[in-house]
Amino acid sequence: MIGVCSKDHEAEIVTEFFELFKTPWEFYDPIHQYDIILATGEAPLELNAALILIYAAEKLPSDDCDISEQSPSNTDNFAFWSDIQLPIYGKSLVFRNPNGFPVLSSKTGHVLGYEKKTDHQRILRIGYDLFQEVYFLLTKGQPPGNALLPTLDYHIALLRSVITETGVRLIEIPPLPAGYNFIACLTHDVDFISIRQHFIDHSFIGFLYRATLGSIIGFLTKKTSFQNLTENLRAVFSLPFIFTKRFRDPWNQFEHYLEIEQGATSTFFFIPFKNQPGEGFHENKQTYRAAKYDVDNVNDTIQMLLSHGCEIGVHGIDSWHSAEKGCQERDRISQVTASHKVGIRMHWLCMNDETFRLLDQAGYDYDSTFGFNEAAGFRAGTAQVYKPIGVKHLLELPMQIQDTALFSSGRMNMTANHAEQLCNKILDHVARQMGGVFTLLWHQRSIGPER
Repeated sequence: MIGVCSKDHEAEIVTEFFELFKTPWEFYDPIHQYDIILATGEAPLELNAALILIYAAEKLPSDDCDISEQSPSNTDNFAFWSDIQLPIYGKSLVFRNPNGFPVLSSKTGHVLGYEKKTDHQRILRIGYDLFQEVYFLLTKGQPPGNALLPTLDYHIALLRSVITETGVRLIEIPPLPAGYNFIACLTHDVDFISIRQHFIDHSFIGFLYRATLGSIIGFLTKKTSFQNLTENLRAVFSLPFIFTKRFRDPWNQFEHYLEIEQGATSTFFFIPFKNQPGEGFHENKQTYRAAKYDVDNVNDTIQMLLSHGCEIGVHGIDSWHSAEKGCQERDRISQVTASHKVGIRMHWLCMNDETFRLLDQAGYDYDSTFGFNEAAGFRAGTAQVYKPIGVKHLLELPMQIQDTALFSSGRMNMTANHAEQLCNKILDHVARQMGGVFTLLWHQRSIGPER
């Protein structure tokens, strides 16, 4: 059993941390005996605990060496443990000439953590605040430059390793279903339904450019295959027949997804209202954000997806900044699906510091917005589902990979080959090392021509 001595304001963060590190624990009670004590500050005098871990980013009375403080940088402060590079986003301490064995070091070789041993006890002094690091990861998230580092899972791995090395028996529930290595969550944002709804607008012009000149340039630079080039050009020359409804609309790929996913039911997030760009954007960008379809007009498609076991969620417009509008968007999709359990992912991944609380107030069961537009990886530092700090019911399903981040020219601009390698690297983290949920976003039209 782990006894946790934390600051009063950290109680909710501590609780959520141990929802992710699924092992027995409780807040420290002096009348109980513990195998392990984890403290964020001065530890109590508990002589019988085999392991005492002290996390703090300030000097403590028990510190018996010179200390200097490092200010947070959020980009370039790392602790190195074994072969793991662990970003530190808050303040940290450097221990000079510690009376113990170094276990964590900085990029410059300074000691960020050390241990002292007696015949019956290990004491580890770590120079950062664990639960403030967890709070930052679950609320603000990592910068794109650290996206490939599952930082929160590394914090858990460090704690697990220290416990098992001490010889204390560790009972832990792994974050994966019995008999499996991980969970896969396939999702599709439905920004577009039909090219016929976009005649001579910016989306249509972008399609023409990418399918013609963009594809030719891509082919000459070996980014686009000859097969894709011919498919894209064929789609352009077919436009007169598509607009007269003699040919199938290439932007409608719902049935194609059902075919290639082979019964692995996925989630489709639909925009709830037509021609509503939402608030909080520059006027020049607003028109780009509005949907040209109405969910009532695609009810047959939604019912078809539901009949195949797929889930329908909200692709939110204004839910990120207004609980009232969040309720309206939720109710619109709930009416179409006849389901009271509704999840959401915000259009353009819009969020602010109040978004989790507002989505919780609006009655959403889960959100899957916490990810990157310009990178792929672990914004929350974990692939596990978690409950955001300050909410009552909402769960967050962090998203690791989206297609437009991988391939868009203003973002990662990767070839298919490099994108597959990156996806496999992230998947390997989830499947072999951590467990949790591998959450993938491929936009509905993205398997059609020119995408």
